Amino acid sequence: MSTNNTTPITGDPIANSVKFAVFLAFQIPSIITSSIIVIYIIVTPAFRSKEQNHSICVLLSFNLLQLISDIPLAIHFFHLNIVQPATSVHCILWTWLDFTLNTSSVQLMAWISIERHLFIFSWNLTRRMSRLQRWFIHFAPLILCSVWCPIFYFFTIIVSPMCDNTWIFYRPLCGVPCYLATNWNYYDLIFNIIMPVLFILIANVALVIRVVKQKLSRVRPTRVDRHRQRKMAFQLGILSMMFLLVWIPLCIIQFEMIYFMSDLLLEFNDFIVYLLYFIPLLLPFIILFSRPEFMKNFKGFLFGKRQATVMPTTIN
Repeated sequence: MSTNNTTPITGDPIANSVKFAVFLAFQIPSIITSSIIVIYIIVTPAFRSKEQNHSICVLLSFNLLQLISDIPLAIHFFHLNIVQPATSVHCILWTWLDFTLNTSSVQLMAWISIERHLFIFSWNLTRRMSRLQRWFIHFAPLILCSVWCPIFYFFTIIVSPMCDNTWIFYRPLCGVPCYLATNWNYYDLIFNIIMPVLFILIANVALVIRVVKQKLSRVRPTRVDRHRQRKMAFQLGILSMMFLLVWIPLCIIQFEMIYFMSDLLLEFNDFIVYLLYFIPLLLPFIILFSRPEFMKNFKGFLFGKRQATVMPTTIN
């Protein structure tokens, strides 16, 4: 994940204290909610068997990993106003986790946005494909989105053959990795971030256009298909909006920072980078809100179903 490649001033301890309190207040219920959702998915074969749920399961897995690894490191920094332990190993691990999990999530969201078009408008076409073709179309992008970023950032941050990292222990993420001052920064920003964000935006705009166009056409889907289309479009729209509200401004600012550098851009960049943490913090609640049928089944799983008691009657 591209960030600014300059050395900013030390953060404000008061502002860090506020961020610590806010992040901690969101993290605890978010971890609890995510854990319960994951347990529900594990013990509910009917949910896992649906292909349209597989991508969400992978996204939730990455999100839970970020909640229990990356975000606690950020909370620890905001609490102490310094990276502890102040070692290169700690900085490398934190930076690799943060860049990998944030960028993998936005790439997974890009694939989910594209995949929803197949499930909504090309369901019959995919059902006519062979089992191998369906497996490849469905799982190959998920595997690629899951392994590409860990490998890429392992090479650029941990191995780092193109430069030597210099860490700043009073900055979040220990400053920035040195590869951002090389040509690898352009590749990272354009191909790993800007392109997935564009895919999310274009896929969602195209989805709205196709739904409206189909509604106005003479040949309309059945009532069941129309209900399924609205439901899946709503679920995608809520999730995508959360990603786009943060990632579009970040892409614009970081692209401008390649050619222009100013204190104002640095301040905006730092502010939006902090907002990235709210995506994993809010994602479990967004998923619950956007899937009413999931919430209904979830309540049944959590509290059980009441069964009516049949009393024997006596016939005189």
